[in-house]
Amino acid sequence: MSYSYRQFLPDTPLDIVGDVHGEFAAFQSLLHRLGYRDDGFHPRGRRLVFVGDLCDRGPDSPAMLAWFKQAYERGWAWMVLGNHELNILADDPKDGSGWFFDVRAEKDAHYAPWHCVEEKEKTELCAWLAEQPLLLEREDLRIVHAAWLPPQIECLEEAKGESLTAQYRRFDAELKHRLQTASWYPDYLYEQAHYAPQAENPDHAPPPMPATARYELERSRLHPIRALTSGVERLADKPFYAGGRWRGTTRCAWWDDYRDDKPVVIGHYWRSWQPSPAAVAAERLLLPPQPDVWHGARRNVFCVDFSIGASWRARKFPQKYRPEQFRLAALRWPEKVLVFENGECAATR
Repeated sequence: MSYSYRQFLPDTPLDIVGDVHGEFAAFQSLLHRLGYRDDGFHPRGRRLVFVGDLCDRGPDSPAMLAWFKQAYERGWAWMVLGNHELNILADDPKDGSGWFFDVRAEKDAHYAPWHCVEEKEKTELCAWLAEQPLLLEREDLRIVHAAWLPPQIECLEEAKGESLTAQYRRFDAELKHRLQTASWYPDYLYEQAHYAPQAENPDHAPPPMPATARYELERSRLHPIRALTSGVERLADKPFYAGGRWRGTTRCAWWDDYRDDKPVVIGHYWRSWQPSPAAVAAERLLLPPQPDVWHGARRNVFCVDFSIGASWRARKFPQKYRPEQFRLAALRWPEKVLVFENGECAATR
């Protein structure tokens, strides 16, 4: 059976869960608040939908993924792939993936302790992840991890019949050729050779890396799968530290150009339910400051990621961060009501 990047949701009430990031205990609390059994069955026929990034950074990514796999096989849960799942499938060790990639263990020590996946389970894990879609939709709703981008979706339509990993690698090869033949590419290689290790130090910014910023800009826009799961970017006004390194590009508010009638629910872009001076920045003012509002040109896009992936900060630095700053939420559909892991509820606006 060929890979289907777009799949369709059942016509039942849904609970759309934000990025879990391996915070399995928080997810279990949310599950009970929503009225589900431990295995994911809901007595009123509701179904769970995950917006991606079930793994990385948190203490138990293996348990979260194993739970989803069982619920998915029973027809009780769906997901779209996020950029963190794509990194696993692309064999690309990134920040927070020490539970899967041994080479990340030392760099990811600040996230520890975490449960590691068994080596013998990695092949099967990758196989079923590679079957998961990038888009979910039905007549009244669209779900994608980061960005609903018609031009990039058209590229996936042309690749029908090709496996997800084959598509990803082909797009990567085409992008690699384009980048490596660019006039500024030698400058990029120089910056990576001399400054890349410094770029992972949160306390000291590296020297200016304009070619690296150009590289990241092109990389975000020219790879269709990466664009849908990570969003497209623009050059930042000044370097900033996020996701384990200093960056010269920042994300774009694609929703300001989205004018379709059908609502879109996304994750990826961290929101803060209870902002404070020490809270993780809400995507550098990319999203509205009010955490309960829909956004975009038609006010029909909603980000349901409330930063549970930063919970490690409260565990490591309790004097600076409060646990309640980092929340896990589900958006009940069609009710448009948020439910949090602590039982708090709020209507969206």
